[in-house]
Amino acid sequence: MKLLELHFYHYAPVFKHKIQTPKVIMEKRETLFIGTVDEKGKEWFGECNAFETDWYHFETIDTVKHVLSQWFEKIRGREIANFKAAQELLDDLNETPAARATMVMAMYQMFHQLPTFDIPMTLTINGDMEHRLMRLDRAGRIKIKWNANIVEQVKMLTTMYPHIPISTDANQTLSTKDKGLLEALKHYNLAYIEEPFESLDQYEYSEKMPSIAIDEHATDQQTILEALSRYDIRVVIVKPFRLGGIDRALELIDLLRAYDVSVVIGGMYECGLSRYFTALLSQKGDYAGDITPTGYYFIEDIVDNTGWLEGDKLYFEPPIVNTERLN
Repeated sequence: MKLLELHFYHYAPVFKHKIQTPKVIMEKRETLFIGTVDEKGKEWFGECNAFETDWYHFETIDTVKHVLSQWFEKIRGREIANFKAAQELLDDLNETPAARATMVMAMYQMFHQLPTFDIPMTLTINGDMEHRLMRLDRAGRIKIKWNANIVEQVKMLTTMYPHIPISTDANQTLSTKDKGLLEALKHYNLAYIEEPFESLDQYEYSEKMPSIAIDEHATDQQTILEALSRYDIRVVIVKPFRLGGIDRALELIDLLRAYDVSVVIGGMYECGLSRYFTALLSQKGDYAGDITPTGYYFIEDIVDNTGWLEGDKLYFEPPIVNTERLN
């Protein structure tokens, strides 16, 4: 197989509700898509998880476009016999994992038959517990956004749903002064807490504390393995775009099995194409991944009817990109 053309597309789905983070407020998700065309005229699509600015990751939409444009000129028209050969061509993108992840998403589809599957869902509570409680019994995991009432909320939820793992994300806002708070969360069987401290050096494990998960500190394979060797980390949040794509994520998951840690597949504010691959990986997680059902974030998506909720599972079919929505 040969790749002869590389196209860049813009898509900006509108959020149903504004997304507010400590760094940005987003009303829509500016998204870069690529389409690479083979010698038979078939176009293979990839979705970029980078943002317009570097508020979350050092790569941006513009840098990914620049890197992929230069890289494609080197490989245009070269014979690609199999996925291993594709991976060898992608080695030049190792220093730009978001760019590599975007391209490998397209190339993975060239050499793999995408399956239909179902996964348990994670329900996220953002301070709206009174509107969510009636639905929580269907969750594979409950994730509570960090707030001033976190201990009371965890106590209530673990009492109501003792068999559903419950997690929270402190977004590196805690310090060693919060030891008592962490011990209280452990008392109520919190499954794990993501990124409690800005520095892992602040973390001293105690049997009285909940398991610590790394997310922002899980930037690449080497950094993750070094963290596991130095600290008593119990959970790793694996995000494919930070590692360089689905294949690198699969390699890391296999490595982590030897470290006796749990794996959770982390999602982004993704459109339907990327969400399919995040869901595909989440089948290998020890807890339900950060996967949202179709229609959860966006008024309209680039992929229709994949990841729909049926009973207590999310059902995914191979994604079909609606090209009429791409600019």
